[in-house]
Order: sequence, then structure tokens, then C-alpha cells
Amino acid sequence: MTLAIGGGRASCLSLPLGPRAHLLAVARGFGRIGGVPTEQAVLTRLRAECARRIRSSRFRHAIDRVQSAPTAILALLERVNGDLYAATASHDDYVTAGSSLTAVLVVAGRAYTMHAGATAAYLVRNGSIVALSADDAFGEGAALLGRAFAAAPVLDAAVSSMELEEGDVIALLGRRLVPRAGRVTLAELEENLEERALLARFERDDEAENVGDDAPRRRVLGALRVAIAIGLAAALVFAR
Repeated sequence: MTLAIGGGRASCLSLPLGPRAHLLAVARGFGRIGGVPTEQAVLTRLRAECARRIRSSRFRHAIDRVQSAPTAILALLERVNGDLYAATASHDDYVTAGSSLTAVLVVAGRAYTMHAGATAAYLVRNGSIVALSADDAFGEGAALLGRAFAAAPVLDAAVSSMELEEGDVIALLGRRLVPRAGRVTLAELEENLEERALLARFERDDEAENVGDDAPRRRVLGALRVAIAIGLAAALVFAR
């Protein structure tokens, strides 16, 4: 899997969990937990909990298998949610901190999306875009969240899954895109990659994760541009 991060790295997480498992996440929050911005606290605690659990052979066994991996990660997210909520001064009538969180677990060629809030995940395939997460925001200006991470003692997260194909690009964004003409286009997606975004291009049987320099970002963006060109060509064909 080739990775590229745009914008603040404090808002994105990329973590290999096993030979066939990789966790991607993006967060956007409000308030502070332990003196740090909530989104940073969420991703720091998530990374630490992954590091703690990976020491367990039972967790390593579960996370590397399609049947058990999503359950293992969801349990991990629930633990992190509960710990962070306990560290806030929130209660039933007043929420002091919370965060949108979209996490994608890629295991053995399958992507499991776990989501709460107004962050977003998209799949780019053959010139088209599929939303992997719903929008939990409502009200003018998306000011209210139907559910969020660390804002309640029990995590309420939506879970979905999709089989990946060679060359698929997963895009995790800090905010959901507002579709024009009823759908998000590839050009609109590329326009919003600089704010806070994590891109992952799926390649079967690749050997290394690359995040450190600009080459992976150029490759992933190149894949997006190819998809855009394919989409435009298809549109021209159908327009004739």
C-alpha cells in the first residue's frame, strides 16, 4: 500500500498492525482533552492502544484475519472512546469535547470503514467515487453532530466493508465534501486534498509502506489524475 498525507499529520494516522492489516484514520475535533486538541488526543490514544494490544498474540491473530479483524478494531475503538470520555468533563447535558473520526482497516484486500461524525472516506475506482462513510452532521453549517467520538461513554459508530481491487485509492478527508450536481467529482476531491487528508493506493503483495518523501504522494495523486482523465474521456464518449 502506497500512502501520502496532506495537511497536518497530527490529524491523520497510518499504522501497520500485521502482515496483512493496516489502519488508516483521520480526525477533526472540538475542545481539548488533557490540555491538547481533542483530535490529537484521539489519534495519540488510538496509536498507544494499538501498540499495547499488538503485544498480545491473540490480538495479532485476530487482526490478520478478515473474519475477526473488524471486531478486534471496533473493540479497541470502544475502549479508547470510553477512556477519553472519562477524561473530559462531559455529561448528559453538556459535551465539552468530541471528535469526528473515520477509520479504515485494510486487511487481506478488504476495507472496513468505521465512522462517527463529519470526517469522510471515499473510494476512487476506475474514474468514479464511492463514499465509504455517511454524514453524521446536521443543521446549518453542519454545526451539530448526530454522533461523535469521545463525546459519550458508549461509542456509536457505523461500520461498512468493501472488497478492494488493484489500483483503488482510499481518500480520508477531515471534512465531508458537499456534492455538486448530486455527486462528488474527482476534480472536487483533488481540490480538497491539501487541508487534512490521507491517501492510500491499494497494491496487492506490495512489500513496503512509503510516507516519508514526496514520491508516494506524487504516485497516489498521479493515480487520481489518471482516474480523472478516464472519467472525462468516458463523459466525452457518452456525450456524443
